[in-house]
Amino acid sequence: MKNFTFKSLMLLTVIVLSSYSVPESFMGVKRILGEWDYTVPDASYEYQKGVLFLDKVDGELTGEVRIGGQAMALENLVFEKKNLKGDIYVQGEIVKLDLNFTKKTFEGTVTYSMGALKMNGTKK
Repeated sequence: MKNFTFKSLMLLTVIVLSSYSVPESFMGVKRILGEWDYTVPDASYEYQKGVLFLDKVDGELTGEVRIGGQAMALENLVFEKKNLKGDIYVQGEIVKLDLNFTKKTFEGTVTYSMGALKMNGTKK
C-alpha cells in the first residue's frame, strides 16, 4: 500500500510540475540574442556582409542590421522554436527575413521584390 501511495504521489507531482513549464519559444530566444555576422552571397556587393544584432528589451525581442556603418531596425520580429521571422526596410523596400537558428549558426532566406536570396550567419 505504501508503494502504491508513493508512486501515485510522484505521478501527481510530475503532472503538476509539467503544467508550470515555460514555453520553449520564451526559453529559446535567449540563445539567439547577441551579435551575428552574416552573409548574403548573391546580394548586391554592398549588402553581402553585415552584422545582425538581437536583444530583448522590456520583454520584447528587438533587433537591427548593420551594413557598412548604417543601422536599420528589424520590425515585426517573431521567434518560434528555432525560427525567426521579421521585416527590414532597405532603400524604401520591405525585405522579409526567415531564419533558422542552431547553437552557433543560422541559415535562411531574405525575400524582396526581385526574389529570394540565401542568408547564413555565425554567432560572434
